[in-house]
Amino acid sequence: MEWRVRKKPGWLVPLPVGYGALTEVFGPGEVVSARDETTPFCFVESLYSIGQWCSPHHLQSPSELLWYVDNDMEKGVYRLNNDYQRSACA
Repeated sequence: MEWRVRKKPGWLVPLPVGYGALTEVFGPGEVVSARDETTPFCFVESLYSIGQWCSPHHLQSPSELLWYVDNDMEKGVYRLNNDYQRSACA
């Protein structure tokens, strides 16, 4: 294997973006030894996406840094989205 320098700037990195439900939501106090007995509880696993790390000086406005909640409670998906599309590092 030969190591070479990539020609494109930026790095592709895994991004934790939320959680996916493994079980139904249990009522408050139904799960023994949960952190508190007043909050509904659900077993979850992490959801990952892939993104390109770009230096902030490539961005045009602060809103391009913002993430927002995009949950689908019926499917048990609790995640964050960022709609930035432009390839700032290209």
